[in-house]
Amino acid sequence: MAEALLPKRELKVEENLHYVKFDENYELANSGLTDWTQSTNPNTEDGQYIGEKNGHSNMTGYKPTVAYSGIAFPGDPFNYWLYKVGKEEMVSQTFEEVEVETWHPVAESEGTYYAYHRIYEVQPSNPGSGEGGGKLAIEGTFAQQGSVEKGTFNISTKTFTKEEGVK
Repeated sequence: MAEALLPKRELKVEENLHYVKFDENYELANSGLTDWTQSTNPNTEDGQYIGEKNGHSNMTGYKPTVAYSGIAFPGDPFNYWLYKVGKEEMVSQTFEEVEVETWHPVAESEGTYYAYHRIYEVQPSNPGSGEGGGKLAIEGTFAQQGSVEKGTFNISTKTFTKEEGVK
């Protein structure tokens, strides 16, 4: 894939959109969610050989997660689905996510951007509760299942295309 010209400025969180598929179609994750913080959580193997003064640490893989939080917002389909997963204590609920870099368009392809596809399991820690007089909070963890896939996403057709030759 040919790389597009990249912006010469800092990027903002809202320039990476999260399209989610928990039912049949991709929807933009938006209303009610106020935090979507990704963590790669590297797995390491530590040790020290008898002839070494200092120990060593080698990365052996990743265990990616997303910490999510926000308020219960029944008017947003994804947010309401997250609320129900926690309130009804559902287990093994997964969804697909495509993280779209709207700051990184594919050259000569209208509405298509570089993107990353992942599958997450929802692990709610607050299913919709909070202090008196406050808004119902939702929060928890999305635990990544499998490896990330690099590709492109067309916002108009809501289609992810995996990059060929990439695992």
